[in-house]
Amino acid sequence: MIPQPTLDEQNLLIRSLAPVRLRRFRAAVGGADRAAVALYLLDAQIASHLHATVRTVEVALREHLHRALSATFGERWFESQRELFDVDTRERLDEALEKIGTKAPAGKVVAQLMLGSWVNFLGRGDHLPDGPRARYHEVLWEPALAAAFDGVERKDLHRLAMRMNWARNRINHCEPVVFGFPQPGLGGPGEQIRRSPQLMLSDARELAGHLDVGLARWLRRWSDIDELFASDLIDKALDHVATDPTVSLER
Repeated sequence: MIPQPTLDEQNLLIRSLAPVRLRRFRAAVGGADRAAVALYLLDAQIASHLHATVRTVEVALREHLHRALSATFGERWFESQRELFDVDTRERLDEALEKIGTKAPAGKVVAQLMLGSWVNFLGRGDHLPDGPRARYHEVLWEPALAAAFDGVERKDLHRLAMRMNWARNRINHCEPVVFGFPQPGLGGPGEQIRRSPQLMLSDARELAGHLDVGLARWLRRWSDIDELFASDLIDKALDHVATDPTVSLER
């Protein structure tokens, strides 16, 4: 837990931030610096705990997909099945091989791929170099990945994995999380969909359950974040976001 600062420490913290940084936090709590800083520090703690969960699920997802693809196509599936991949995936694989060498062990190669690449493997695929769209459902999901997820729909896994990637990116860029996570590309014109941090945690735990029920059970025992969510400051932050007519908040 982050200890609440003294007034001197609070002033030092405020001076260390760009003036705009605390604007939304102040607005959510009525303008008082003390409450705004408390919400700011709560945000930091929630982001830290969410990051720990997301990174655990990310590594587990990577290994789960790598094992499933290896079982069908061989350990170096990323080379033998290259013609199946869309342009972006080929570029990411080329970057990984250039960085660590074409003779690097398979496990080291796949570890270079960011979460976004693994999310894409669960999608439909984008365009191939010669123009047509890749067919990931037919060439990756049906022969290799479906059996690794025991009846779960690909599109449901893809949606959960995309949310994890959005969460990862927002946390890594030190953006606030207590005001919800934007869901890019969703919603109508002029509408932004935001998903509460509580729901994002639930999504991470659900995705973990599709990988390993024991892993998901363990993650649910990480109760510190659930205690942080009990703060009334979270409700104030989400209530504030909900007043924005351009935002549709899922909470």
